[in-house]
Amino acid sequence: MELFLCLFLTSKRLLKGVFPCLCLLVHLEAAWATNEIAFSFEDVDIQVVLKKVSELTRTTFLFDPEQVKGKITLLAPQKVSPEGALKLLQSVLALHGYTLLKKEEGIWVVPAEEIAQAATTIEVVPLKYAKAAEVAETLSWISPPGVRIVPYYPTNSLIISGNPEAVAELIRILREKVKEGGGR
Repeated sequence: MELFLCLFLTSKRLLKGVFPCLCLLVHLEAAWATNEIAFSFEDVDIQVVLKKVSELTRTTFLFDPEQVKGKITLLAPQKVSPEGALKLLQSVLALHGYTLLKKEEGIWVVPAEEIAQAATTIEVVPLKYAKAAEVAETLSWISPPGVRIVPYYPTNSLIISGNPEAVAELIRILREKVKEGGGR
């Protein structure tokens, strides 16, 4: 009986020490899981929005203030995650003629016409395990502005053209999905 009482008291003390830590962990996880913010801007300078997204995503944005200017409106009815904020930013910038270009030093904000004049690559990607039209439609949702994805039905292939880095990224995504699906 003494052993049981000793174990009971020891485990009770242990719980008193562990319980607050568990509560703190649950609280931290809840705070982390809800890392969403209200994300609405009405007639605000583009650079202000870039700064907010930079702080939220911990992403470095580089741009020429003489080229990237103007006011934008972005109204999100719900809170958004950092990734969602970046996607919204990409969309609103595209509406105003800008695009995001990922490079080693950060994400460049440049006029879309500069990218169109820059190097363009065209890749033909034959598909074995999916229909080209379905894959083209799905990829169009995640492809950056300026990248074109066209199904070529006679060979069940995709023709992907645009910025070399963006095209390479889409092909990488396709290869990963094939590996996940068990295809080669």
